[in-house]
Amino acid sequence: KQLTMKNLLLSLTILLSSFTVSANENYPNIYGYWLNTDGEILLIQTDDTFSRRNKSDVLAQGKIVIDSNKISVFRTDIDEEYILEYFLGKETLVLMKPNSDEAWLFTKVGD
Repeated sequence: KQLTMKNLLLSLTILLSSFTVSANENYPNIYGYWLNTDGEILLIQTDDTFSRRNKSDVLAQGKIVIDSNKISVFRTDIDEEYILEYFLGKETLVLMKPNSDEAWLFTKVGD
């Protein structure tokens, strides 16, 4: 039984890590620099890290896991995790704000 459980855990780990690695291939347009209507810059990098900043401060940063309509956010600047719904257009990204009914509207400004 113990060997079977180890095999199951190993299989799950490999399966989940392959999902994370393939995120780059599934959502390539999400990576890059995004500007929102508040003048904040969101940088989503291909290693699935992000930072959101204004002219003078980092407002949020951490690691993300991208799914078809949700982004799991694991902040590293503060101890917080949440899931955000999003819509990705060709040059726009609508991202729900955490714990809110409001959303950010971002426009792609660079890769």
